[in-house]
Amino acid sequence: MLKSTLMVLDRARELGQRRRPTVAVAGAEDSDVLQAVGEAIKNGFVNAILVGSQEKINTRLRELEMQHSGVEIAHAEGVKATASRAVELCSEGKAQILMKGKVATSDLMRALLNPKAGLRQGKLLSHCAVLEVSGYPKLVSVTDGGVVASPDYAQKLAIVENAVRVSRLMGVAEPKVAILGVMNEPTPDFPTTMEAAALARACFVRGLTPYIEGPITMGTAFAGDLDTKWNSEVVGDPDILVSQNIEEANIGVKALVNLRGATFMGVITGAKVPLSLVSRADPPRNKLASLALAAVVVGEES
Repeated sequence: MLKSTLMVLDRARELGQRRRPTVAVAGAEDSDVLQAVGEAIKNGFVNAILVGSQEKINTRLRELEMQHSGVEIAHAEGVKATASRAVELCSEGKAQILMKGKVATSDLMRALLNPKAGLRQGKLLSHCAVLEVSGYPKLVSVTDGGVVASPDYAQKLAIVENAVRVSRLMGVAEPKVAILGVMNEPTPDFPTTMEAAALARACFVRGLTPYIEGPITMGTAFAGDLDTKWNSEVVGDPDILVSQNIEEANIGVKALVNLRGATFMGVITGAKVPLSLVSRADPPRNKLASLALAAVVVGEES
């Protein structure tokens, strides 16, 4: 079970010794992205194809004094062409990971979801933010903060399934899932709490994981005990937090990152290749960790 960012990096290195995936970086003219990719190559868990303006990429590589070993450059002009070319490399099997660089998330997702790309698997794509939070003994995932703005009931089922799969690939045999709500009991006054209870039951019946409860407030999820009659396996020990919408997930993740110094790894799953996705403002360490997480997803599935 991977309990820290360091363990994710170590596992990516181990898997890279067996089979090293290639990452297609869409918009590689970004110095922080190149720094993270350079560290990943140095650590031996990826090779890279840098997609974007060849001149600008070469300039950044010289500025960072990066070696070109393990790196190819695929020239593309313009954001849309860059996103399309990076996705095309994944479609052709030349890259097994897609990474967001200096392109808009919407442009990259549009290229990824294009039927001509052939990367859809009939599954919902969703984002999983995996966090290492000071004082918490293991990694915790928050979903979905990057793809589905206001998921309906069926989409939430798929979001839970994607998050559980990512946790299992990180070695969590039976992930503990908390479906977040405004209170700890379902009530008609708050329809989302009723949906959370139904969602938890449906996921349990479908066998996604035996440990799933909802609604649970964020405070209760980490409280460690409850002043109620619950006999909970999840409270105080969650592996996954499922939000009601994209805003809730974003606020929670950003609070943990900015107020608690959490290290953030972001991956979008559901397509044939994982998409390593963090904010443009994230430091290189988060981009490196996200790339390592994507490499673990690829390596454990192969």
